[in-house]
Amino acid sequence: MLYTLFMMRICFALAALLALAFTSPALAIKGGRDATNPSGVRSHVVQITGPSGTKCSGTVISRKLVLTAAHCFLSGHGEYRIRALDMQFRFRFAEATQVAIHPQFDVQALGTSSAINDIALIRVDQNFPDWLVPVPLASRVADDGSFVDVQVAGFGMSRDRVLSSAGKLRERHFDMLDQIDVKSNQLFLIDHKATRRTINNNGICRGDSGGPVFQRTTNGYVLVGVISAVMGGRGRDCGAVTAVTAVSAYRSFIEKMADAAGSPVKFQ
Repeated sequence: MLYTLFMMRICFALAALLALAFTSPALAIKGGRDATNPSGVRSHVVQITGPSGTKCSGTVISRKLVLTAAHCFLSGHGEYRIRALDMQFRFRFAEATQVAIHPQFDVQALGTSSAINDIALIRVDQNFPDWLVPVPLASRVADDGSFVDVQVAGFGMSRDRVLSSAGKLRERHFDMLDQIDVKSNQLFLIDHKATRRTINNNGICRGDSGGPVFQRTTNGYVLVGVISAVMGGRGRDCGAVTAVTAVSAYRSFIEKMADAAGSPVKFQ
């Protein structure tokens, strides 16, 4: 059973994750750089930690809410915490008190053309400090099939099968196909300039799940999507193609849950 934000304390039924050969949750950014600018992505992105070693990324979208991926809560019952880097590069923490998972989240759709609905909101126990800034959400994408420049960020691994490479906030530019797949409500990140020699040098890795896909505007960042899954070969933690949940496709769910939490969000 899935619960809406105003009903749910941190309590879940344990879900079974379907194991697929070439698709896995996006758990850091391979080929990225450390996010050192306190006014850049660091001011919007947080890490989510939970039971059984759960580590995901997320985006601050209001004074008390983080947007992330629903599959980040498959570990079930336990404590979930939000941590972020302050202006002096020190980690600060907040406790998650409520979670809203999309009511039609379906992990068994992973790797198919069906909608996973891999999106969730977290409410924390206190307002975020001023150095964590809510980011507006995209109300639409051009949907014209062109490639656009986007910026992603996450706390995950930066090297295949090297867990110690996780934990730093990294960022990187990617190409996004600016067209939402109508069946899955997803966008896709690829490196369409990559060669056979460089294809495995860059990508989203384990630990970036739930992290942001930003487009840069004259007024700052706008959140276009939430990192959902990577597509790579067997035994790989990173992938050259990344599936992203399009936030514009879930506007009604996000706004309903935010209003119920008393912490409205901004679409533009």
